[in-house]
Amino acid sequence: MRLTEKTLYQKYLMRHESKQNRGHKSRDSERLKCYRSEWAFQSAMKQKGMPVPTFANIKEAERFAKKIYKSKTWPRLYAEAGQTDFMNLFRFKRPEVVLKQQSSGRGTNGWTNGSTVTLDKYSGLDAYTLIHELTHCLGHMHHGRSFRKALLRLVGTFLGAEYKKELKAQFRKNKLACGEAKQPLSFEKWKEMRQRMEMIRNGKNN
Repeated sequence: MRLTEKTLYQKYLMRHESKQNRGHKSRDSERLKCYRSEWAFQSAMKQKGMPVPTFANIKEAERFAKKIYKSKTWPRLYAEAGQTDFMNLFRFKRPEVVLKQQSSGRGTNGWTNGSTVTLDKYSGLDAYTLIHELTHCLGHMHHGRSFRKALLRLVGTFLGAEYKKELKAQFRKNKLACGEAKQPLSFEKWKEMRQRMEMIRNGKNN
């Protein structure tokens, strides 16, 4: 049985949404490219004599996190991610920041379950790692477009414009979009495009 045009259009909308924010409703396929961009960013900032600020201990990391929570940026990003209502900005999340236990074998700088951020005491006590994990806590539990967009705003606000500029440049080098998502075609425009593609295919087969 042939699918109706309405059904095909709904499938197109689902594929379009998935492509615009990979990882949100599909496999987190841009994670490694995101990590590579971040490694290059940190290396570039070190070469510029502006290494990412580090924390002497977990207490300093907690104070930095509280500074973020008290800002106007945090509740705005939280609301934009659909985590709360703009009329009720006092109920946004304030993730706990903890140090990795020695018994844990996980080999990353930091990680989060969405409500708690865990930092490695040897490689995770720095401002960028904390900001990265807090961005996940805003509702972006992936490394797609919406994650990178929110991440850049936090970096710009709490590390500075030069850090944001360099990180954005590294994302672009790896062909990772950070701006607004492209809007899908309207049903009529989609029909026109589909008809043109069918004409092209038919022409090749003749």
